[in-house]
Amino acid sequence: MSQLPETSARQGWGERVLCLIGGLLFIATFTAIVAGMAARSFKLSGFEWSFEIAGIGFIWITFIGTAIAELRGENVCFDGLLKLMPARAQHAMTVLCAVLLAGVSGWLLYSALAVLKRSAWVPTPVLRWPTGITTLALISCAVVLLLIAAIRLFKVFSGRGRVLGATR
Repeated sequence: MSQLPETSARQGWGERVLCLIGGLLFIATFTAIVAGMAARSFKLSGFEWSFEIAGIGFIWITFIGTAIAELRGENVCFDGLLKLMPARAQHAMTVLCAVLLAGVSGWLLYSALAVLKRSAWVPTPVLRWPTGITTLALISCAVVLLLIAAIRLFKVFSGRGRVLGATR
């Protein structure tokens, strides 16, 4: 029988805030989906907005989940490979992973800002909300991932321990 990897019971305040926001958005998304399904089942009009809310919520939940997984070191983890490497190679791999995370996050931030600049105020089809709401999810995720990469690089170069995986 397979076991789930043990995770630290200690959560930082940033992770707690992200989990709270993600949980609230999940409840809102789930409620919107159920409302839309009920409206379709009973042929009620006026609930067309529910699927738009669900779509926006899903995008936010996905990006918040990505940030939480990276905080916990659960996105991409090379622990098995790292244990087989000598100390210098472990250090180099940790730096490489943090630099790659920063690079990808920076590119995502740049791209998301370009999208936001061009289409932030285009209204959504039903609610007529600005589509920048969904783009802000990507911007938020990219900023959080950049901060994680910066903290990891700081920890590596200040000698505060191996940081590939969880940042705690």
